[in-house]
Amino acid sequence: MRTKQPLRLAVIALAVTLLAACGSAAPTSKSGADAGPPQSGGTLRVVKQTEPSGLDPARMLNQVISESLIGSSLFGQLLTVDEQGRTTYGLAQSLTTSDKGTTWTLRLRDGLKFTDGTPLDAAAVEFNWARLKDPAVGSPSLPFASFVKSMTPKGQTLAFTLAHPITEFGSAIASDMNFIASPRALRAGAQRFDAKPVGAGPFVLKSWTRGGQMVLARNPKYYDSPRPYLDQLVLTFNTDTHQMFASQQAGQVDAVASSATDLLKSAEQRGLTVAASELGGGTSLTLNARQAPFDDVRARRAVLMGVDRRAIDAAVYQDEATVPKTLFADGSPYNGDTTLPTYDKAAAQKLFDQLAAEGKPVRFTITTYQVTQLKRVAEAIQAQLDQYRNVHVEVEALDYSTAVTKTVRHQFQSIISAVTFDRPSPRLYTMLATGQSNNIGGVSSPALDAALSAAMSAADEKTRRQANEKVAALFNQLAPALLYTRSVYGLAYGHQVHGVELYARSAIRTDTLWMSK
Repeated sequence: MRTKQPLRLAVIALAVTLLAACGSAAPTSKSGADAGPPQSGGTLRVVKQTEPSGLDPARMLNQVISESLIGSSLFGQLLTVDEQGRTTYGLAQSLTTSDKGTTWTLRLRDGLKFTDGTPLDAAAVEFNWARLKDPAVGSPSLPFASFVKSMTPKGQTLAFTLAHPITEFGSAIASDMNFIASPRALRAGAQRFDAKPVGAGPFVLKSWTRGGQMVLARNPKYYDSPRPYLDQLVLTFNTDTHQMFASQQAGQVDAVASSATDLLKSAEQRGLTVAASELGGGTSLTLNARQAPFDDVRARRAVLMGVDRRAIDAAVYQDEATVPKTLFADGSPYNGDTTLPTYDKAAAQKLFDQLAAEGKPVRFTITTYQVTQLKRVAEAIQAQLDQYRNVHVEVEALDYSTAVTKTVRHQFQSIISAVTFDRPSPRLYTMLATGQSNNIGGVSSPALDAALSAAMSAADEKTRRQANEKVAALFNQLAPALLYTRSVYGLAYGHQVHGVELYARSAIRTDTLWMSK
């Protein structure tokens, strides 16, 4: 069977996030108090775990642990949406819908230009969004851009229509469709673009030594003077998370972008400020509902009740993880009265025995990546489930490429994965709705599809809350995944760093950053 490219791209994007997010202890989410008005000048040095393979904005993940620092610097942002759904405009001046989420108008600021002198107009946005939809480009944003059915540019105004009404489509733009590059520069090819990327952001690429550092210098023609405040933003890359934090302690860098959140928590205890977005969902064991044993919902529910998630916390995270109690973020009204299934050994054994009596003992393999911490999670789950009658669990730790291929082809029974989101719509729809490329577990339910669609199209908060409460309840009933820790993507920084603003799934603005002298 031929593999569909969009699904492979979704799996790769998920895997990149997961591999960066090996720790899951939750520091406090907060922003540092800024010491008076912003000061201009200075260099901010940040170390992050992953170095980009290139600078094409279509290939970037807009998260602080991934490419958000680079993308926001080179391309700026059309708009941002915070955890409460409030919109702040950047290169865009407004975003409106005339019919509650199907027909939209994006208005750009007048006079915007890319650093190559070409106009940043509606046609440029259309060009970039069309590339996101093209499977050949390889964008992790394809599932979100694919909601856009048609686009009509005119001057600084882009009229576009969605295939489905999505009243909070601004959230998708902020998290996955925010980076706009010069069409002329993109047409010149990847090699030339990587050497000289062209956007309209607050910084330009000064130098990039692969395997070394990337230096981003202030763009004097940035539209929002006196921003950016920094003269330079210097990024270094280190796959060893302990070395990353050690370099901050040694004074070699000013900030650390990481999801090794046990280390983020330790940094906070040392007096650093940690900024992180409140996210729903979490790191998970996703169960493949397309094949045995998890094509039977009883097997899925038995696993969810049969695993003590706090024991995973103790075995792997030294009791420092945040174990989710709900699907949506802690305190979200969308949870309603629904909490995730609790550990119930007797109820789990009853279901395992029932399945065995029907000739369906629960035997399966947990697939994971060759990452020590993820393998330890898989082995902790295996050790718990092997204590039950009529259950047998194996663990396979695969290299990155093999694991991605196996996931795309649905040749797994269960896999260490992630279900993380900020504003639920439309991201949660892409993860749980029937046939969506991010729905790697293959759960399919007309009732869940209807609830997800209702949440996306809700025109008021009451309707949205009611729909999401149904999503939470159906998620429990269908048991598509065992959520065992909350995911946290954060930036740890010292007292001299100011102006840290996160939005969406821990994306970051760089034009607001400044250093006290």
